[in-house]
Amino acid sequence: MSAIDRVKHLKSRGLIVTDPKVAARKIELIGYERLRIYFISRRQVSLEHRPFTPDTTYQDILGIYHCDLKLRSICFEAVSHFEIMLRNSISEALSETCGSHPYTNNLAFKNGDTQLEAIASLTNMVNRSKDERRKHYSKSYNDPALPPIWTAKEFLTFGASLFLLQRLSGPMKSKIAGDFGIQSDEVFLSWVTALVDLRNTCAHHDRLFNRSFQKQPKTYRKVGLPTAHPNKLKALIECLDFMLNYR
Repeated sequence: MSAIDRVKHLKSRGLIVTDPKVAARKIELIGYERLRIYFISRRQVSLEHRPFTPDTTYQDILGIYHCDLKLRSICFEAVSHFEIMLRNSISEALSETCGSHPYTNNLAFKNGDTQLEAIASLTNMVNRSKDERRKHYSKSYNDPALPPIWTAKEFLTFGASLFLLQRLSGPMKSKIAGDFGIQSDEVFLSWVTALVDLRNTCAHHDRLFNRSFQKQPKTYRKVGLPTAHPNKLKALIECLDFMLNYR
């Protein structure tokens, strides 16, 4: 179905379109499948042919779309700020307890298997990096293979930071969680996991509007958060806001 045919179909369902050619061009530029969820949000899905809510205009739909775009940008910036803080907290906790190269220290990890998994992940991230700091370390030092944790953490993605966090020992996780005002490792891990999902949604330009998230934050009963349903964006924002403001 062509873009202009899409516009004709939408008009037949009650959408007000003042300039069909401009509307069709928007569909060509953005893509109907990307706009579809915004159209559906203003249709009466329980009625036959799912007509639009009376007086709904094409500009109304585009307004929701552009609001969602701005919301993604704001959320991405906030989550990115938390990501940097988390990497720094992991680095500080590990170096304070285990020194500059905590990778071979058993105190840092849950067990030998998780230690090997963490070393493999860190090695992969460092080796893939084209950062000048990684190149400098490789040229200057043969042993140990990995640079100090405060350098290595700069090469971690958000997902890799979560992977490392999950493999740390209980005391280490508790120390990091405490940096963000959370006295429960289980709650903290669930919040970070949910925020990684939010970050990826924003980075891949997916929809936030009216979205239900699969990865959900557990309730931290000590402070009564999140208050919103855990699969909704508001819940993730509440958790993120708490941790950012605690630091």
